[in-house]
Amino acid sequence: MQTALQKEIRDFVLSTISEEMNHPLDADEISDDSPMGTGGIDIDSLGLIELLLRLERRFDVKFPDGDIEQAGAMNLGDLINEVVGRGATA
Repeated sequence: MQTALQKEIRDFVLSTISEEMNHPLDADEISDDSPMGTGGIDIDSLGLIELLLRLERRFDVKFPDGDIEQAGAMNLGDLINEVVGRGATA
């Protein structure tokens, strides 16, 4: 079961990708096990960088440049937990 913060991060990620980054998603078909890259959400490396920057601003967390590649290999649930683990604030 997701906490309120995890749900907020999930909603932010999905709405940011589909609405602000113009990458349509069917939220009903996306699960926390969906890969961020190919075979899942299909966000490319530049899109991932943009998403991480938006997450940094919105939730007051930091993703050093060396962690960007690691984030691309995550699934949605892993990314949510990573943001929480970095001390996200609502």
